[in-house]
Amino acid sequence: MAGLLTSLPVLVSLLIFITVLASGPLHGLDRALNQPWSEMIFPEWRSFVDDVIDPIASQAVVIPLLAVTAIVLSVRRHTWRPLMIATITEIGVVGMVGAMKVIIARPSPVLEDPSFFHGGIFNHGGYGIIYPSGHAAQSVALYGIIVFLLSRYTATTRKTLTLLSVGVAVIAALTMVSSIYLGWHWSTDLVAGFLTGGIVLRAVIYIHDMFPERPRPASPDSYSLRQGAYRLSSRPTQAPAPAPAMMRGFEVRDPARRTAR
Repeated sequence: MAGLLTSLPVLVSLLIFITVLASGPLHGLDRALNQPWSEMIFPEWRSFVDDVIDPIASQAVVIPLLAVTAIVLSVRRHTWRPLMIATITEIGVVGMVGAMKVIIARPSPVLEDPSFFHGGIFNHGGYGIIYPSGHAAQSVALYGIIVFLLSRYTATTRKTLTLLSVGVAVIAALTMVSSIYLGWHWSTDLVAGFLTGGIVLRAVIYIHDMFPERPRPASPDSYSLRQGAYRLSSRPTQAPAPAPAMMRGFEVRDPARRTAR
């Protein structure tokens, strides 16, 4: 059931559905959740949330983690696939999120207008293209692909992978709370970001599994050694040659056991 809910068709359908609602029907919810929370609730925490919590899902943090993971796995397994999968994931996130941001052109909550096509990078810079949330997409896609690579290219236990998956969910939740607390995004921006990241993650996993890695051919030396060992082990055991005719009838005695006549 969980696999069906996170399948590619379901995630795409949910993203389209949320986008339609975010274009108008959910403006009331977005406005209601857009409050100066950092001034009303624990204002002394704003700097900590802004400098420590919010950057966890930023490219400045997650890209180095993903790069190190992919490079180490590629070196240890003598294959480019982990590094290629990490690169494809990053390109997918930047491409899909960037295209949606520019096309939808939704203004930031700072401009107090949740309408689509009322922003734009040329009119408001980064404050004019905030749908979907890039941080939300990265928290799912990039951290998720790290867990995927560890599951496929290491002997990590199932329990550890479960804990890592829970960690990805915690990072996503922190991203949503911190963004709303700081007022960086409308609530529907974040939901759309999570779905976008899920789509990229699911698509990359599908591509990885659709093209399995081919086994590497053995080196000629190891091949010849194995062939030689096979020939030696498979050679039939030969029976000892019969004694010559002139020796038949004579018993070979041990000199130590010879009795004096």
